[in-house]
Amino acid sequence: MARECPCGSGETYEACCGRYIEGGAHAPTAVALMRSRYSAYALKNADYIVATSLKDEKHASIEQAMKESDFYRLEILSHKKGGVLDRKGEVTFKAFYKTFCRTPQGEGVLHERSAFVRKKGRWFYDEENSTIL
Repeated sequence: MARECPCGSGETYEACCGRYIEGGAHAPTAVALMRSRYSAYALKNADYIVATSLKDEKHASIEQAMKESDFYRLEILSHKKGGVLDRKGEVTFKAFYKTFCRTPQGEGVLHERSAFVRKKGRWFYDEENSTIL
């Protein structure tokens, strides 16, 4: 039985984010990349997070963050540009998570306006121009 995609799109993982995370396809829009990065966090796939970041991310720090939290819901609040012909995009979202290896333990929300840049036909997360809200 096919599992539902963690990003909450209502599609199967294979038809949604799985084709980018595991299938070798590239996300065609900033929103698609945002959803697939969220799914990678939910599935604890640090390789995909590093591969889709504009600047060099530290693999070990990504893995550590994944060990400390479980993401369970994503809400896309808005987006600007980030289409197939754009070079930049912005996605505002809330990602809900539970922590269990840090103090205090409990639930939290990451509310962020993420910046994305398209280079050579591929979208990348631009941490330096992203803002936690």
